Amino acid sequence: MLIVTAFGFQEFYLHGQEFGGTAISPSMFPFVIVHGVALTLWFVLFLTQSVLIANRRRQIHMTLGWSAMALAAIIVVSGFPVAIKSVQADPLSPFWGMEYRQFLLIMLTEIGSFALFVLAGVLNRKRPARHRAMMLLATMSILAGATLRMPILFPIFGTTGWVGMFGPVFVLGAVLLATRSVMLRTLDRWLAAGFAAMVASYVLAVTLATGESWKSVAHWAFEV
Repeated sequence: MLIVTAFGFQEFYLHGQEFGGTAISPSMFPFVIVHGVALTLWFVLFLTQSVLIANRRRQIHMTLGWSAMALAAIIVVSGFPVAIKSVQADPLSPFWGMEYRQFLLIMLTEIGSFALFVLAGVLNRKRPARHRAMMLLATMSILAGATLRMPILFPIFGTTGWVGMFGPVFVLGAVLLATRSVMLRTLDRWLAAGFAAMVASYVLAVTLATGESWKSVAHWAFEV
């Protein structure tokens, strides 16, 4: 997931630009930098925490867990203004087969899913099976931002609908669930349940985003 993130956001990392070489507006730049750095550190920390557990460094893992909570808070708090302000700048521009103001619901759903999975992981930090599943799902829930920026995936999943937006993430999730279940020789129930909830929420978000009801809500709540 760290490699996918680096590849998907390479234009941001190397040139400070959006996907396709579009310049980031000066008013948005501080929010994007804070959000982007926090997301990157999250993926690095996720890898670090996994390696620590694999090497039985549980105490260090638990200590670093507090920094994960701080990072998660920054990601969520910065994510909302990044999503809303970017849409307010050009709400009617086309994006993945819909208007950008419609895509706002997708972004808000991702941020909300991430926050809920992290919260579930923190609350279950003394229950390893649940904690492991929730933190994996939290990390996976924000991966679509990178896969959406990888043209190599477009011929496989397309560029419209929930398949185009989340197909790569869903496939990765299914592979990880199958792998984990083989390792355990039984279905990882917590990972399976969380993954099913994530898939359902993202598919529902894409469906609702194209309806008239969301347009009304977005116009009333966010003036887009």
